[in-house]
Amino acid sequence: MGIDIAIVCVYLAGVVWLGIKFSRVKTMQDFFLGGRRIHWLLASLSIVATETSALTVISLPGLGYTSGMGFLQIAFGYLVGRIIVSFVFLPGYLDGNYFTVYQFLEKSFGSGTKKTVSVIFHFTRVLADGVRLFATSIPLTFIMGWDYRISIALIALATLAYTLYGGIGSVVVTDAVQLIVYLAAALLALAFLIISFDDAGSAVEIAHRAFFDIIQWEGVSCDVFFSYNIVSGIIGGAFVSLGSHGVDHLIVQRALSVRDLSSARKAIISSGIFVIVQFALFLFLGLLIREALGARIFARSDDMMPYFIVHHLPTGLRGVFLAGIFASAMSTISSSINSLSSSSCIDLLELDKAKHQSQGQLLWISRAVSLGWASALVLAAIAFNFSTKALVEVALSIASVTYGGVLGVFFMERFFKRFSGRTVLAGMIAGIAASAFVAMLTPINWLFYIAVGCGVSIAVAALLAFFSFIRLGLR
Repeated sequence: MGIDIAIVCVYLAGVVWLGIKFSRVKTMQDFFLGGRRIHWLLASLSIVATETSALTVISLPGLGYTSGMGFLQIAFGYLVGRIIVSFVFLPGYLDGNYFTVYQFLEKSFGSGTKKTVSVIFHFTRVLADGVRLFATSIPLTFIMGWDYRISIALIALATLAYTLYGGIGSVVVTDAVQLIVYLAAALLALAFLIISFDDAGSAVEIAHRAFFDIIQWEGVSCDVFFSYNIVSGIIGGAFVSLGSHGVDHLIVQRALSVRDLSSARKAIISSGIFVIVQFALFLFLGLLIREALGARIFARSDDMMPYFIVHHLPTGLRGVFLAGIFASAMSTISSSINSLSSSSCIDLLELDKAKHQSQGQLLWISRAVSLGWASALVLAAIAFNFSTKALVEVALSIASVTYGGVLGVFFMERFFKRFSGRTVLAGMIAGIAASAFVAMLTPINWLFYIAVGCGVSIAVAALLAFFSFIRLGLR
């Protein structure tokens, strides 16, 4: 175990050093957008690393272990959603020279709309990424035997060290390295499992079954809204991606950091292709582990991966895999800290309009705000110790409740710009309320929360605009 801990410590020290070394921060724009000079491939890798938190490394193999390859259908929908984002939303984002995606709304709907949507983003990100940070603490707590809060604090401090110093530039560079680390860990674990099988054909047979298990038509005709199948995966997954990659500043920040529209489109679309491959890798890893463990039953699917790492991986490989879990977590947490502080400083404090502060003062404020949001993420992570559901679904469900109403606002900006700020805000609130109602009181799959929220948001806003037009016409 000492060798494994040493590997993790060396990795953490190396990432912090790398993040500090590649930081070039002189202005607030450098801190939040990397001077808009980030290469599209680096941005794409950063997008994948950011959305691939420890939940992917821990929960996806758990889902593969318990449910097979069906979850992969959602990744196909993710790609569809990113293609729509690239051609519907990105042109407007890149034309405006914005710091944050929510500034895009101000021109059509006013400052109040921008600030309200930004506050919702803050709320969503803290909760969703708090889940991700807690998920990362599970294996470290399992191994070290100390309180999980110590694990959470350690991960947050290591991530904060370079995020606070180098901003988005450090985040993007370390994201690319962290992606390589956690993928290498998964591939090494896959190779170890294949070699450990008595019959070399077992892995081939599992892979053959897994291939035919990916596309699931069961439920399409009668309960498409209540189960994972190819239709719900593509439609629901597309809406999830529209929300996460179209209106969530956590991801859109990468698109705003590249040189031009063409680069932004390459970054967004290529990340969708990469995610399909990545999902397949982690789900298949879960299937192989199920074979190796003899379908052992766990209290929750998220407990499987920490158990397998501690009790079945050999020394050295265990350390590499733990480093991979930290890599996936740190990439998401660092991005969350920077995007939260970016939205706070630009959308709420409006530091981009400050006339009397120097760039040094603006950087100091930006870093202080980043420190505050890192603390908030730690507190949120501590609060999620109660969950018994698969944490990947918890995190996605949280985001899906708010994404729908917000997505409706962005669609209205693109196609119904004459709506008033009050009208679109009323529609957004109605959309979020509808998503929450569906999430808490119906068996509808979380994949459709965003579609429901978006539809209700636009419908309510359109209805209010129509009544307002009739009322004005009667005067």
